[in-house]
Amino acid sequence: ISILVSGKVLASDQSGVFKKPESASEIPKEPGWKNPSYRGWESLSVPGLVATYYDLDLDRELDYMVIRKVIRKASADETTIEKAIEIAKFDDLSVFFSHPVVYFTNRNPLFYCLGVDYRRNCRDIWVDIAEDGLNGNEELYTLSTPSLGVR
Repeated sequence: ISILVSGKVLASDQSGVFKKPESASEIPKEPGWKNPSYRGWESLSVPGLVATYYDLDLDRELDYMVIRKVIRKASADETTIEKAIEIAKFDDLSVFFSHPVVYFTNRNPLFYCLGVDYRRNCRDIWVDIAEDGLNGNEELYTLSTPSLGVR
């Protein structure tokens, strides 16, 4: 389960530095919020999406982002962290804490973005329609020719 609080890391794992992939066809596995490359998250201006940011090579520049679909929201005033974690585990979701809203998202990302610029736009973006994790069914996505299955 991914557990994030207002974009800040609750714990840190000092494991190794992630390397950028050799080619654009390689989608990096998401390091997770415990990894030193984690840089935060935000609810996007596009309703219903949450982005998580990473600096894979630790050069102080964002270079990787994953975007998840929000399944439901709850009031932070009415939902304790413990209760939100319990709900997320039961429903196999990820949970993102902020105030006043707690976001429950799909466990696996819908979009994987490599080459994030200063405006948080992506150079290479893949869509995983099934949201079933990195398993080879991801498709390179372009805004000029989106797949019909993407809504």
